[in-house]
Amino acid sequence: MSKQNIKRLYSVINNSVFTINGKLDYNRVTDAVIALCNEVMETETDEFIWGDIGEGGEASLGDFIVGAYWHYDERHDGQSSKVYAALSALERIYWPNMETGPEQDTGEHVTYELLNLLAESNEITI
Repeated sequence: MSKQNIKRLYSVINNSVFTINGKLDYNRVTDAVIALCNEVMETETDEFIWGDIGEGGEASLGDFIVGAYWHYDERHDGQSSKVYAALSALERIYWPNMETGPEQDTGEHVTYELLNLLAESNEITI
């Protein structure tokens, strides 16, 4: 497992969430979020810098993880859903402490809002 795999998975997510490409698939993004979290768990070292990946775009990897956490936290439909699996995967790498949601006017909030729109546009419950 490597940082290169994390970059590749983030690129899949970035292309599905932050660009208009006609391939907006919430299910695919959720699968990629779970895989991304698994890669981060297996790869993270003291040198790993969350801001490196995605920096200069809509959201860095760190911003994406925070925004995704809050999105999946609000959207899951019980322990048997894929959305809950994504939340569980995110909880292995991110702990919100006393935070109550994504910080306004940040990549965290952009991620949160775009994932909400993506979920609503796909009108699915997984």
